[in-house]
Amino acid sequence: MEKTDRAFIEAWVEKLLDRAYGASQRQKRIKVLVNPFGGKGTAQKLYVRDIEPIFAAARCEVDVERTKYRGHAVELVENLETDSFDVIACCSGDGVAHEVFNGLAKKKDAARALTQTAVVQLPCGSGNAMSLNLNGTDSPSLAALAVVKGLRTPLDLISITQGDKRTISFLSQSVGIVAESDLGTEHLRWLGSARFTYGFLVRLIGKMLYPADIALHLEIDNKPGIREAYSHETSQAPPTHDSRAIPPPTTGLPSLKYGTINDALPESWTLVPHDKLGNFYAGNMAYMSPDANFFPASLPSDGCLDLIRIAGDIPRLTAVRSLLAIEKGTFFDMPHVDYAKVSAYRIIPRNQAHGYISIDGERVPFAPFQAEVHRGLGTVLSRSGHLYEAKGVC
Repeated sequence: MEKTDRAFIEAWVEKLLDRAYGASQRQKRIKVLVNPFGGKGTAQKLYVRDIEPIFAAARCEVDVERTKYRGHAVELVENLETDSFDVIACCSGDGVAHEVFNGLAKKKDAARALTQTAVVQLPCGSGNAMSLNLNGTDSPSLAALAVVKGLRTPLDLISITQGDKRTISFLSQSVGIVAESDLGTEHLRWLGSARFTYGFLVRLIGKMLYPADIALHLEIDNKPGIREAYSHETSQAPPTHDSRAIPPPTTGLPSLKYGTINDALPESWTLVPHDKLGNFYAGNMAYMSPDANFFPASLPSDGCLDLIRIAGDIPRLTAVRSLLAIEKGTFFDMPHVDYAKVSAYRIIPRNQAHGYISIDGERVPFAPFQAEVHRGLGTVLSRSGHLYEAKGVC
């Protein structure tokens, strides 16, 4: 082959790759964590059949490890040499992603590791919200392609303090009807995703109450302002690169501006009784399941959690309409849905001997806790570089 022909072909291939990848990093170095118990035991099969060939075709460097028990991913990631990988891919449901973020947070260079290493989900579990929001799909093969071509995206992470423990949340926190509908219907797993709808409907119609005292650090407390903030971000041009500086190797987790649940309430906060609370739901992403776009105004890195509060004594017909409105995309505009953006909060459940609190879908003790948002502390891969794939409130 003539040198001129070779040069022409190489230039043509490079141009083609530029068109295919755009601003995305090519040939990513990926640490894959497969939860062999995820997706009713099908995660390993899905990885080999639907995901591995796509990574191979994209010439990614892949290192695969299987988790053996709950919490194993935390241990693996805490001891992982993160400089050797661009991405940690969770071949699982949302639970392993939760563990990975907390494993990175335990490292001595936590801030550096969380900024430098992108966490992604390859949907192979029963809850695949992370992939729905960032990849726009719960198909393992399409998600793998989205990871191959994904853009580095800053993600807000949330410190949760409860008792003497500090954990990291990336997805959601719930007290009341959503937590009970999820965690309180484990015995109905045979119903699939319908168990959540069933649990939600039963508790809505039953007008169940979950009284609590709540203090908020509000950022936007009205729906027009929230809609305007979301519209402003969606009007921005997609970023061409991740502009954040990588923190020094000695930088750990950021300090807590508002202290912990054990500290006195910050002076600017007011603890407000919610005697008839039905639902307290804070979300960092839009989709919680394929048909549940609870937080249509959420953004990956606006420094806020989107918070929903609903009274538990609303009329039963209104309650049923609320459930239907989530799927229709009209839930945000319902007058009884209190929707706000907050950067921190404290919630103290009361009048119950026991109950359910969910952090990223995982059950934690039924006790007071405090949450604080760290803007852009984490890193994920997304299709746009700055938005979720859910329909927003524009």
